[in-house]
Amino acid sequence: MTSASALATSVAQHVGATWLLGLLPACALGAAALWWGRRWRVPHEPVQGRGLPLATAHLVAAALLWLLAAGLFSQVAAQVAAGRGIVAFDTALHAALAQTVPTPTLHWALVPTWLGNPPTVVALTLGVTGFLLWRRQRVLALGWVAAVAGNALLNKALKHGIERVRPLHEHGVLVETGFSFPSGHASGTLATYGMLAYLVVRLAPRAWHLPAVLAAAGLAWSAAYARVVLQVHYASDVLVGLCNGAAWLALCILSVELVRHRTPGLHRRG
Repeated sequence: MTSASALATSVAQHVGATWLLGLLPACALGAAALWWGRRWRVPHEPVQGRGLPLATAHLVAAALLWLLAAGLFSQVAAQVAAGRGIVAFDTALHAALAQTVPTPTLHWALVPTWLGNPPTVVALTLGVTGFLLWRRQRVLALGWVAAVAGNALLNKALKHGIERVRPLHEHGVLVETGFSFPSGHASGTLATYGMLAYLVVRLAPRAWHLPAVLAAAGLAWSAAYARVVLQVHYASDVLVGLCNGAAWLALCILSVELVRHRTPGLHRRG
């Protein structure tokens, strides 16, 4: 048995433990992002010339994240096109899950994936947009729509650029069509609920900030992992989807922060 097959078999046999194992670093990354945002927040009014250096720090961090996302996408896409590298693990894990995961577990996996379904995301987008406009938070509303809709368009373009065939899934619990790489649920859930957490950080009391960020991080990981357990995506699909979603989310948040910084008093009007 190859190392890829052995790892895939172990993951398939311990689905719950693997989910918990991934949940811890996901929440840690969310908490680290919140710390970064508080430590290096760009002031919305001039504060002794600190605005430009802090804005530069954000730009550098965003650029590094984009380079990481682009590099990962290129590497995995090349391996997928050539049918080598991570594809061996993808295939082994998909086969192991198809033979191992019981039907009740598949039904449980539908819960986090439902929160990333297009009807759910559209309804959430409209509701949050209406709330922000009612609060006269126009910049936040624009950033919110850009994060959700922009990610969806980007993912669609990437899918049609790669055209990876979706893995076979015959369990009957869920049926998906269309191309597989990268995962729209993985990137969309992270971008949508990550941006929602940012709105909570911007508008809600401080006590709500950490729970909101941890919930968004946990949901993003759970939805991505559920797509693999449901066998409608390969592991590399969700890996790249999460990375793309994180890069797009960072760009949208940075853009909102810079617009609010460059327009004195805008934070009071929204």
